[in-house]
Amino acid sequence: MSIFDKYATEYDSWFIENDLLYDAEVTAISKLLDKDKDYIEVGVGTGLFATKLGIKAGVEPSKPMAEIAIKRGIKVVDGVAEHLPLENDSTQGILMVTVDCFIKDILPVFTEAFRVLQNGGSYIIAFIDRETPLGEGYEKNKEDSIYYKGATFRSSNEMKELLSKAGFTIVESMQTVYTLNNEIQPINCGNGEGVFAVVKAKKEI
Repeated sequence: MSIFDKYATEYDSWFIENDLLYDAEVTAISKLLDKDKDYIEVGVGTGLFATKLGIKAGVEPSKPMAEIAIKRGIKVVDGVAEHLPLENDSTQGILMVTVDCFIKDILPVFTEAFRVLQNGGSYIIAFIDRETPLGEGYEKNKEDSIYYKGATFRSSNEMKELLSKAGFTIVESMQTVYTLNNEIQPINCGNGEGVFAVVKAKKEI
């Protein structure tokens, strides 16, 4: 049983209890979403982000998490980011939120996303930026965390380099969460200060 199978409800509850942090993360992502594209969320979890962002479908390997997402009205397909159950060039947009840190080798995930996206499609990645003040704390204390023990945190520069290597063009980035206090957070362009980083990349052939 994975951590996310065992603690699906607790994971979900954290976002509800920390509503202002959650709202900041949702807002940062929403600023990069193309309003004219249909997105799927890879690693949809309990559907918290998909529901807020109007995303109706997702891919999720954890059955307990998928069950919660389905109750929220999300259509969930069983699968993992490294081997998406989707056809080539079949998807207008993909969102992935804090999934990368649980995957040791992220490049195959990016190349898989490139495969399933249509030309002109958008790939939006939200992640914990290791090279920020709070990110340093995540890295230092990860072995004491239920969820992040053994996690691989990356910097925004690393993520952008790997996305480019997979064939993507980097378009824009946002950042938020400067303190873990549940309070209103600034949402700014760029990366390197807010621990919650969002990068938008496009498939352009």
